[in-house]
Amino acid sequence: MEKKILFRPRFREVIVIKGFTGSIVVLIIVMTMICIANGAVVAQEIRLRTGDRIDMSIPERQELERRLTISEEGTVLIPVLGEIMIEGLLINEASQVILRRLQELYPSVERIELSLVGEESRRLIYVHGEVLNPGKYDFGENPNLWEAVREAGGATPEAALETVRIIRAEEEGRRTFIVNLQQVIENGNIESLPELKPGDTVIVPIRMLQYQGTGSVRVIGSVPNPGHYKLSGTKSLTDAILAAGGPDDLADLSRVKIIRYLPEGTVMTIQVDFAAYLNTGDARQNPIILPNDTVNIPRDRNIFRVLFSDPRYLLGTLTATAAIIAVMSN
Repeated sequence: MEKKILFRPRFREVIVIKGFTGSIVVLIIVMTMICIANGAVVAQEIRLRTGDRIDMSIPERQELERRLTISEEGTVLIPVLGEIMIEGLLINEASQVILRRLQELYPSVERIELSLVGEESRRLIYVHGEVLNPGKYDFGENPNLWEAVREAGGATPEAALETVRIIRAEEEGRRTFIVNLQQVIENGNIESLPELKPGDTVIVPIRMLQYQGTGSVRVIGSVPNPGHYKLSGTKSLTDAILAAGGPDDLADLSRVKIIRYLPEGTVMTIQVDFAAYLNTGDARQNPIILPNDTVNIPRDRNIFRVLFSDPRYLLGTLTATAAIIAVMSN
């Protein structure tokens, strides 16, 4: 099956700035572009995420060998070293991070080995939303988007196939791709669809219009289409988020809040880890949504992840940096 690159930066203009200041600005821009381009292509199938268990082997210091679990904060706790952030890294990248920390205390340590426990389970693709049988599916080889939707029983009549989302964990954070599956099907160009990777989540949203009447559910925060939506019948948090177009790249799905107005006039706030539902299927993190509820999907609090995952912030940072250097040089 042909590999397809889903993201390729295009650069139409080159600005030449003379002198030392220009060299610094160009270097910053080039290094940032390289980071973006490298982040777009996953060099290895498996990236570490919250809840993963890892066996750590250290031949020179066997007393430090143990099984590690990545916490909700994305770290592992190693005696003597403390907490180390490895979420989103490849296995070999995490090994290098831990090795460097170890060598600060034990210079004789030359290598460590990390092995993911239950690695075979990471071949799963998760399909949620408006499909007949949402859940997790195992494929012998990487499927394309249509094959994953078809394996989940196909789309329901209410599915908005024009805005199907693929959520992928990468080193710099979560990346979301939007695919017009409806257009591809109509054109019969199935082979042009992106290839999915182990751990990907596919979200097929429901086709809905914003609603201004009473009894609606309000969805705000990091979604493409915040607003009021009418959810008929028994609907879950998944339905509410999908009605607003699904989460965007900067959403922190581990801290979703449901604000509920009670009959006696009080307000109750429910915080759920929707990311855990997507990753593990924990139904407790996908509660029923009631009329007049407000669903708030907050932005990621990791400022570096925000800066380097949103081109608008990245461009602003580069522009500000160039301006500061130019002023200082004058």
